[in-house]
Amino acid sequence: MAGGFSVLPASAGADEKAGSGTKILGPAWARFPILTVGLLGVQILWSVEMSYASPYLISLGISKSSMAMVFIAGPLSGLFVQPLVGILADSSTSRWGRRRPYMLAGCSVAAFSMLLLGYTREFAAVFTGRDTPFNDRLTIWLAVLAIYLADFSINAVMSVDRALMVDSLPPSLQAPATAWAARMLGFGGLFGFFVGNLDLPAILPSFGSTELQVLSVIVAGILVLGHLTTVLLVKEEPFERPDGQRPPSLMAELRRLFTSMFSLPRTIQQICLIQFFASMGWFPILFYTTMYISDLNARSVSTSASMGTQAEIAAQGARLGSRGLFFSAILSLLTNLFIPYVTRTANTPSGQRFKVPLTTLWAYSHLVFGACMLGTFFVTSVNAAIFTISITGIPWAVAQWAPYSLLGEAILTSTTPTTTIEAEGNPLLESPVKDVEHGAAAKLDIGNQAGLIIGIHNIYCVIPQFIVTILCAVVFSIFEGPESSASLTAAADLEVRPNSVVYIFRLGALWSFVAFRICRRLGRELGR
Repeated sequence: MAGGFSVLPASAGADEKAGSGTKILGPAWARFPILTVGLLGVQILWSVEMSYASPYLISLGISKSSMAMVFIAGPLSGLFVQPLVGILADSSTSRWGRRRPYMLAGCSVAAFSMLLLGYTREFAAVFTGRDTPFNDRLTIWLAVLAIYLADFSINAVMSVDRALMVDSLPPSLQAPATAWAARMLGFGGLFGFFVGNLDLPAILPSFGSTELQVLSVIVAGILVLGHLTTVLLVKEEPFERPDGQRPPSLMAELRRLFTSMFSLPRTIQQICLIQFFASMGWFPILFYTTMYISDLNARSVSTSASMGTQAEIAAQGARLGSRGLFFSAILSLLTNLFIPYVTRTANTPSGQRFKVPLTTLWAYSHLVFGACMLGTFFVTSVNAAIFTISITGIPWAVAQWAPYSLLGEAILTSTTPTTTIEAEGNPLLESPVKDVEHGAAAKLDIGNQAGLIIGIHNIYCVIPQFIVTILCAVVFSIFEGPESSASLTAAADLEVRPNSVVYIFRLGALWSFVAFRICRRLGRELGR
């Protein structure tokens, strides 16, 4: 960051500075919505991908085991894109600021990728014509490309969205800011899953003839408009390098990223470790819920007198899966609106110590999630599955808020004058601040490296996704075989074929219990 912070009073007027380096235009009450409105479009994009990508790829003829490898795009982008964009933005000297140029570029690519996903067959027809075998193959490749582009670009956008919040606000405002971010994510999830229950082609026929086509246009528009609002109303002060300092090379930045992972402050390290195990449980839920409910629905209709066509059953299953995620989003949003008022954070006044500590709330949210995953042992109907998925909205609300609030506080409190760390060998320093020959100690300002720290945090979130993705591919291939997508509605096949997704869900309970133990230890160390 280019300077220190000053806390905005509640009566602050328009154009009041959020800090010496960043200025937020507009009334004081709007500064949190302005900073976080971009996450609304981010979550809508994720909601659409979670609800529609799996059924759409299966409808194109991709097997479940192959589809699991397609979704490795998410962890790949999180592993490389977020940290790389974070460290590049940290050292950017653009006159538009460090975060906003990457925000605009990422949004543009993400919007294009959503349009490509919705209109893959139409894009393919430009080169191959319609209703040809080559058109079918090109459509599959373009759909996979669209998912990779969407995941890579939206991870870049999320990285700078989070870093801009840390840059713009002092430690005392990180908790309310991340609460607003969680609300935006909640509203985005609610909107994304709600529209999935509507007959959108009938409502907006000019946007497309399928649900996915209409949604792709809506998502692209909301994503761009939300981030344009932030870009226009948040004014960053350009970062200036010290005189004579050259910009670091890409290899130097990558080395700094790697070495920084092993020298994080203990609090940040434990937050990252908790996220590692929590992500092991959450990744299957986020991407395979629709498949899980669709499979249960296909089994139920296979025993009925009228099964319908494969396309009709697949469409019905997608709607039911979207409904479960919609109910989960409702519960998540309601939780996000309520829990900040009963939760104790670092700046809670002493007279309100009866509130629940944030670390305690985060810890027990892992237990709730684990209980939901164990509940799949008893789920045999679509309605029971929808209920179970809905309950996961409670721990998901906490997961959207608690770790980012604690991380933002930890990053910024490391910049306080009482924190001194010797610079020798410390990779978080942007430039040497210690004279090794004279042994002079200097103060470390990791707050100036918010993008780097957030990127490292995301690495801990996505490495388990690689593990789970490979595990999913193995489980799907063992239990369902490579041709499972083609025989999705065959009654005889459904009677003997297990719902393989539940095995991945149940393993998630184990990881959540590990996250609970580490989170409780973090709470004891922080004294809250």
